[in-house]
Amino acid sequence: MRGRAPGRIGGPCVALGLIATLGACALSDRAESLYLRQHRVAAALAETIVINETRDPLLADSLYGAETDLNEACAPLRRAGYLRFAGEEIDSELEWAIVNSLDGCAAKTAQTETLLWRISPKITAFFLPPPSAESTRSTRLIQSSR
Repeated sequence: MRGRAPGRIGGPCVALGLIATLGACALSDRAESLYLRQHRVAAALAETIVINETRDPLLADSLYGAETDLNEACAPLRRAGYLRFAGEEIDSELEWAIVNSLDGCAAKTAQTETLLWRISPKITAFFLPPPSAESTRSTRLIQSSR
Protein backbone atom coordinates (compact mmCIF):
# COMPACT_ATOMS: atom_id res chain seq x y z
CA MET A 1 0.00 0.00 0.00
CA ARG A 2 1.36 3.42 -0.94
CA GLY A 3 2.58 5.49 2.00
CA ARG A 4 2.21 2.69 4.51
CA ALA A 5 5.12 1.04 6.20
CA PRO A 6 4.81 -2.75 6.60
CA GLY A 7 3.60 -3.74 10.04
CA ARG A 8 2.71 -0.18 10.99
CA ILE A 9 -0.58 1.45 11.85
CA GLY A 10 -0.22 4.33 9.36
CA GLY A 11 -2.32 4.61 6.25
CA PRO A 12 -2.32 5.96 2.73
CA CYS A 13 -2.71 9.51 4.09
CA VAL A 14 0.98 9.51 5.02
CA ALA A 15 2.90 10.77 1.98
CA LEU A 16 6.32 11.26 3.58
CA GLY A 17 5.56 8.89 6.44
CA LEU A 18 6.87 11.24 9.11
CA ILE A 19 4.45 9.92 11.73
CA ALA A 20 3.33 6.57 10.33
CA THR A 21 3.23 4.52 13.52
CA LEU A 22 0.96 6.93 15.36
CA GLY A 23 -1.72 6.34 12.75
CA ALA A 24 -3.10 9.85 12.94
CA CYS A 25 -3.72 11.18 9.44
CA ALA A 26 -4.41 14.76 10.53
CA LEU A 27 -1.28 14.83 12.68
CA SER A 28 0.85 13.32 9.93
CA ASP A 29 -0.55 15.77 7.38
CA ARG A 30 0.25 18.63 9.76
CA ALA A 31 3.80 17.36 10.26
CA GLU A 32 4.35 17.00 6.52
CA SER A 33 2.92 20.43 5.76
CA LEU A 34 5.02 22.01 8.50
CA TYR A 35 8.14 20.19 7.29
CA LEU A 36 7.70 21.61 3.80
CA ARG A 37 6.91 25.10 5.12
CA GLN A 38 9.86 25.30 7.51
CA HIS A 39 12.11 23.96 4.75
CA ARG A 40 11.08 26.85 2.47
CA VAL A 41 11.48 29.35 5.31
CA ALA A 42 14.95 27.97 6.05
CA ALA A 43 15.90 28.34 2.37
CA ALA A 44 14.67 31.95 2.29
CA LEU A 45 16.56 32.64 5.51
CA ALA A 46 19.79 31.13 4.15
CA GLU A 47 19.53 33.23 0.99
CA THR A 48 18.86 36.37 3.04
CA ILE A 49 21.91 35.63 5.19
CA VAL A 50 24.17 35.16 2.16
CA ILE A 51 23.03 38.43 0.61
CA ASN A 52 23.48 40.37 3.85
CA GLU A 53 26.87 38.98 4.90
CA THR A 54 28.68 41.74 3.02
CA ARG A 55 25.94 44.39 2.98
CA ASP A 56 25.04 44.29 6.65
CA PRO A 57 27.17 41.93 8.77
CA LEU A 58 25.29 42.77 11.98
CA LEU A 59 22.00 41.80 10.36
CA ALA A 60 23.59 38.62 9.01
CA ASP A 61 24.76 37.72 12.52
CA SER A 62 21.24 38.22 13.86
CA LEU A 63 19.86 36.09 11.06
CA TYR A 64 22.32 33.33 11.93
CA GLY A 65 20.77 33.37 15.39
CA ALA A 66 17.29 33.07 13.88
CA GLU A 67 18.54 30.18 11.74
CA THR A 68 19.90 28.38 14.81
CA ASP A 69 16.61 28.90 16.66
CA LEU A 70 14.59 27.57 13.72
CA ASN A 71 16.86 24.54 13.33
CA GLU A 72 16.63 23.73 17.04
CA ALA A 73 12.85 24.14 17.19
CA CYS A 74 12.33 21.91 14.14
CA ALA A 75 15.19 19.44 14.71
CA PRO A 76 13.06 16.28 15.13
CA LEU A 77 10.99 17.11 12.06
CA ARG A 78 14.07 17.91 9.98
CA ARG A 79 15.76 14.68 11.14
CA ALA A 80 12.69 12.65 10.16
CA GLY A 81 12.58 14.29 6.75
CA TYR A 82 16.25 13.49 6.20
CA LEU A 83 15.73 9.86 7.22
CA ARG A 84 12.66 9.41 4.99
CA PHE A 85 14.42 10.88 1.97
CA ALA A 86 17.39 8.60 2.70
CA GLY A 87 15.00 5.63 2.68
CA GLU A 88 15.48 4.87 6.36
CA GLU A 89 12.87 4.07 8.99
CA ILE A 90 11.76 6.53 11.63
CA ASP A 91 11.54 5.00 15.08
CA SER A 92 8.72 5.67 17.52
CA GLU A 93 10.99 7.75 19.77
CA LEU A 94 11.61 10.21 16.94
CA GLU A 95 7.91 10.19 16.06
CA TRP A 96 7.03 11.24 19.62
CA ALA A 97 9.76 13.90 19.51
CA ILE A 98 8.12 15.24 16.34
CA VAL A 99 4.69 15.32 17.98
CA ASN A 100 6.10 17.12 21.02
CA SER A 101 7.92 19.69 18.88
CA LEU A 102 5.20 20.51 16.32
CA ASP A 103 3.77 23.54 18.13
CA GLY A 104 7.20 25.03 18.85
CA CYS A 105 8.37 24.39 15.31
CA ALA A 106 5.20 25.95 13.88
CA ALA A 107 5.58 29.02 16.09
CA LYS A 108 9.28 29.48 15.26
CA THR A 109 8.59 28.95 11.55
CA ALA A 110 5.84 31.59 11.60
CA GLN A 111 8.03 34.00 13.58
CA THR A 112 10.95 33.54 11.18
CA GLU A 113 8.70 33.93 8.16
CA THR A 114 7.28 37.19 9.52
CA LEU A 115 10.83 38.45 10.13
CA LEU A 116 11.84 37.56 6.57
CA TRP A 117 8.84 39.32 5.02
CA ARG A 118 9.83 42.49 6.92
CA ILE A 119 13.55 42.34 6.17
CA SER A 120 13.64 40.99 2.64
CA PRO A 121 10.25 40.71 0.92
CA LYS A 122 11.67 40.21 -2.59
CA ILE A 123 13.84 37.26 -1.60
CA THR A 124 11.13 35.81 0.62
CA ALA A 125 8.56 36.04 -2.20
CA PHE A 126 10.78 33.78 -4.30
CA PHE A 127 10.50 31.00 -1.69
CA LEU A 128 7.11 31.58 -0.07
CA PRO A 129 3.64 32.69 -1.04
CA PRO A 130 2.62 36.07 0.41
CA PRO A 131 1.24 35.83 3.92
CA SER A 132 -2.53 35.73 4.11
CA ALA A 133 -4.49 37.80 6.58
CA GLU A 134 -5.22 34.59 8.51
CA SER A 135 -1.56 33.54 8.78
CA THR A 136 -0.60 37.06 9.88
CA ARG A 137 -3.34 36.92 12.51
CA SER A 138 -2.13 33.48 13.66
CA THR A 139 1.44 34.75 13.94
CA ARG A 140 0.29 37.66 16.09
CA LEU A 141 -1.66 35.25 18.34
CA ILE A 142 1.35 32.97 18.71
CA GLN A 143 3.62 35.91 19.57
CA SER A 144 1.12 37.44 22.03
CA SER A 145 0.70 34.14 23.88
CA ARG A 146 4.33 34.22 25.02
